[in-house]
Amino acid sequence: MRESDIAAVFAGLRNIMNESLFQTVFEQASEGIVLIDGASRYLLEANKAFVELLGYPEELMFSMTLNDFVDLSAVGIERLYDQVLIRNEPYIGEVKCRRSDSTLIDAELRLNLLHFGGKELFCAFIRDVTMYRHVEKGLLETGGRFRQAVFSAPLPIMIHSEDGAVVMINGEWTRRTGYSFRDIPTIDDWVEKAFGAERASVLEKLGFLHKTGTSCTYDDLPVTTRSGEKLAWNLCSAPAGSLPDERRLFITMATDVTASKRVENDLKSSIHEKETMLREVHHRAKNNMQVIMSLLNLQSRYLNNPEAQEFFKESQERVRAMVLIHEMLCNSSNEARIDFNEYGRSLVGGLISAYSPNQSNLQVEMRISRVMVSLETAVPCGLIIHELVSNSLKHGFPDVRSGTITIDFDRDEAGLYTLVVGDNGIGLSNGLDRNMPGTLGLSLVNTLAKQLQGVVEFTCTSGTVCKITFRE
Repeated sequence: MRESDIAAVFAGLRNIMNESLFQTVFEQASEGIVLIDGASRYLLEANKAFVELLGYPEELMFSMTLNDFVDLSAVGIERLYDQVLIRNEPYIGEVKCRRSDSTLIDAELRLNLLHFGGKELFCAFIRDVTMYRHVEKGLLETGGRFRQAVFSAPLPIMIHSEDGAVVMINGEWTRRTGYSFRDIPTIDDWVEKAFGAERASVLEKLGFLHKTGTSCTYDDLPVTTRSGEKLAWNLCSAPAGSLPDERRLFITMATDVTASKRVENDLKSSIHEKETMLREVHHRAKNNMQVIMSLLNLQSRYLNNPEAQEFFKESQERVRAMVLIHEMLCNSSNEARIDFNEYGRSLVGGLISAYSPNQSNLQVEMRISRVMVSLETAVPCGLIIHELVSNSLKHGFPDVRSGTITIDFDRDEAGLYTLVVGDNGIGLSNGLDRNMPGTLGLSLVNTLAKQLQGVVEFTCTSGTVCKITFRE
């Protein structure tokens, strides 16, 4: 066989193989494919995907043109052909295709020009994109609803990207601050205008947000409006998707707490004024009582009766017990309550200095819990301790022997207070009625216990013990 004959055989085989390969690809393609005669515009061939897509019977295919299933006018169809012929480039676009049941679908149409056997053919590829368009429409509608929700929200809202670009702000943001979208194209511009000296701190917080991508909150930020008004805002920032170029987006919502902060500041100012006034009241009460003590001291100097002088001294010490309370309230951060442990120890220390400065062999044991009590509780309890301790110091140890005075004060979980003052001295006189004692000091104890609505119990087995229980 000649070499030319062998070449012809191989060329024939190649044509057969190419034709077979083309037919396989044509039939198995997932897109609808049709071949169109360039002169008559009738369909010459259609693959299986095209038939299934539009549903037309195969016997009608070869009597159809693009006008029969593409929802365009005849002029519109010719323009598609002209673009391919005149511009010598394929047409790619979206059209509506009409199915055999008259329903329309969204389709991507690609129209190419082919030259085969000296003829012009058009090859059309048709791909159903209806589902994609429905999804896209849903996304657009969702985005539209989101934008509408943002723009109509009663809270100031800003959307910004991770590189600091402000994507949008809603009307409430502009209304409250006076800054429009054109005034603050970037976060830096917004922070510079709104925060001034605080800008570095705010930028650091927003930088942390952009870096970590986690939700953040910022409370009581001082925002300056365009008109110079000072506002207080709480900000909350969170991730909000991304842009088409993959830059992350963040949404920042603001809560204006200016009014509540003003009310809070007014309340603080009012409370401070009342605290100042109350402290001044305690200060004046203390001064007036000190004047009374001075008057009692001056008056006692004109008395020659030692017993009368002792009465004046006892009155001075009772006033001193009340002065000590007002003095502690003046210096306390809490103008309504005092630490009874501190008060009780100061009170007893003053009594020992006044009545028994030289009795070094006399011990005082104090077990006073750190309980904060009100003025209404502190005054009667202080006076009760004064009367009982001073009575022990003056009468409980007449032979100046060694002895012990005990003072206990506590409150249990149920709120029951217990005050116990006792000594191991000689005890009360045998003829003294404990319920109706004849001395002023013990009468005061019963009277003060009634003010506390408490119960008084005296025990005289070994010395004298007085127990008072009450509720504040």
